[in-house]
Amino acid sequence: MNNPSFKTLFMVLLAVVTSGVAASFYPWPERVVESEMVGEPLFESYDTTAVRSIEIQEFNADKNEIEKIQLERDGEKWVLLQNRKYVASNASQVSAAANSLTGILVLEEKTEDQQDHFEYGVVDPEDHPKQPNRSGLGTKIVLGDRNGKPLGKLIVGAKLKDDPSGKKRFVRVPGQPSVYVVDFDPNALATEFERWVDPNLFQLSSIPIEEIQVTDYRLAANQGVESEALKYRATLNVGQTGVNLLKLDLANGKEWQASQISTKMREQAQSIYRQLPKISFSGVLRKNSEMQKLFEAPAAELDTTVLKSLENFGFYKVGFANGVYRFKSSGGEVSVTTEDGLQVTMYIGGLASRSSEEDLQLSYYVLFSAEVDETIFPMPEKPKVDDGAEVDAQANKEYLKRVAERTNAIKAANLRASAINRLRAEWVYIVPETVINGVRPDLDFSSLSPSNPASSIGDLLKVKPSNSQK
Repeated sequence: MNNPSFKTLFMVLLAVVTSGVAASFYPWPERVVESEMVGEPLFESYDTTAVRSIEIQEFNADKNEIEKIQLERDGEKWVLLQNRKYVASNASQVSAAANSLTGILVLEEKTEDQQDHFEYGVVDPEDHPKQPNRSGLGTKIVLGDRNGKPLGKLIVGAKLKDDPSGKKRFVRVPGQPSVYVVDFDPNALATEFERWVDPNLFQLSSIPIEEIQVTDYRLAANQGVESEALKYRATLNVGQTGVNLLKLDLANGKEWQASQISTKMREQAQSIYRQLPKISFSGVLRKNSEMQKLFEAPAAELDTTVLKSLENFGFYKVGFANGVYRFKSSGGEVSVTTEDGLQVTMYIGGLASRSSEEDLQLSYYVLFSAEVDETIFPMPEKPKVDDGAEVDAQANKEYLKRVAERTNAIKAANLRASAINRLRAEWVYIVPETVINGVRPDLDFSSLSPSNPASSIGDLLKVKPSNSQK
């Protein structure tokens, strides 16, 4: 080959290579995948009343395991299968999950390449054993009908960057390669137990609270009621002006002694009222059937030896009064009385077992019991008459009316108490320490000294009640 021809061929090859290199670095616009799915619903429309099962899976990197929530419809209720069929009483969370796959429109098809699944976070979480880097694992939801047939499955991945709405997510239907962009609310995919249950364990309603009593004492582990060490007893009244501490008793050996309270203690106690409507809990234990029956319908004459097993959780039966069993518990108790005479007591037991070695949060076992405080309903006074005089007919009629009203009010309160006892009869609750500290705070008594006198009882605790309670 002559020299000019060689030079020409060399220059052509050099131009081709240079063009190829330049093309590889040129910022070509990202390829848009053409898809017939754009603008179309991702799933066929389904009737949400046909949803009979919900399963949500998510990989927990801290625990190195799949976290799973499984629910099924049981009559008119939804129950959590992994939590002893505890009722999923947070209706809004259940509704969000059941409706999460209906009406999803495809905004864009991002890729059809399976190699891109990791980048968009839509790898099936069940594939975590085969994934050395788990950041590409998505959250999967499966909705089923009464026959176990899936109504829809979806893996929800990463959110889009620079999305002002914050709602757009990459998603993929399990078993299919395409990755789509859709609007999706990830709050529907909660795997935390506490997100699915109603935290209103005291069953507070629109009926205002009349009184709160916090009795703080401790029982030494495995030593029973003889080891009781008193700390304080605070009685709070809820009125039009707010929450007022009517009485504070401090421990004096095995007795209570009336005391005053400092400004510091008032500040510490302000969380009590605010915490009561929301007692978040992270799990439950189911009582055995014999024990459940005792809590559903307490009676003094029944054999209650089965209750002795509750001592393992820090609850010691000490008697029976006013239609319910009385307990002493390892961590004290909190009682709430409403204006209709209902009194609900939370017994705080011993430390609960941790869910895993990585779980650093302390929690306590808790029991609930409901009864009626008849002192809320004083007996009407009979009409007074002079010796030998006849009772005024109208006055007697009014008296009998008030007696009937009192009887009906007590009956209604007893019905409410029985309903709560049936509702709580099956369960021992597991409540985080942070929640316990909110309703049974460790008050600081160090300021109660002659050099730093406490304020007067009239200037104790004043916390404005929320609108939900008044």
